[in-house]
Amino acid sequence: MALAAGLSPREAKAELFALVERELASTSRGSRASLADVRRLDELVARLEAAGPIDDPKRTGLLAGAWQLLYTLRSNTGVEQTEWLTYLLQNGPSPIQRFVIGSVAQVSLVYQTLDEGLTRFVNVIDFMDALGGRLNLEAAVDSVDDDGTLNIRFDNAFFLFEKNPLTKQPLGEPKRLPYPVPFRLLPNESRGFLKTTFLDGELRLARGNRGSVFILRRMGLEGRTAATSRAA
Repeated sequence: MALAAGLSPREAKAELFALVERELASTSRGSRASLADVRRLDELVARLEAAGPIDDPKRTGLLAGAWQLLYTLRSNTGVEQTEWLTYLLQNGPSPIQRFVIGSVAQVSLVYQTLDEGLTRFVNVIDFMDALGGRLNLEAAVDSVDDDGTLNIRFDNAFFLFEKNPLTKQPLGEPKRLPYPVPFRLLPNESRGFLKTTFLDGELRLARGNRGSVFILRRMGLEGRTAATSRAA
């Protein structure tokens, strides 16, 4: 295996995608990745981040759209897809959340959408296959820095069920239930930032205010349409 520092950005990106896809195909979906794999991911991320400054993502428009979360590299070297939600709320899971996404296997997809004007940021935790619904976490984008940092403020969250979570039978109409987080009473906890450290047409790397690194892949047109409709 070549040192990541000696790889071209294209080679580093290809290896990163291959490693992530291999882990996601495993029974643990990456939540039990080996220390060697985690270190290699760290090296590949560092190589891509060192590739050069981002060319004003606000101007290029590359930030907007739908992005699937593939991996979260935590600052304590752990790796788990569902850590995204814990990170966003910054104070760990609620009892409802533990029931809904307590198992990595229950989560079909985690993705985020960012509108063309870069004003609204929506995270969706999709557990439709396991429990018939999804959890939406919505935030206002207060500002976007020239280096691609999104300064966000969470202001709304809700569950949306299309099936009965027990019987899996379709509901007549989707059922929307509030997610019990008093964002207005937690102004500091509801704010954060995501600094984009690598960005091209299909890969985005972002570092959050708690040091975690998020590896995201742009969703195709079909995926973007579905994501927009799900987050609506």
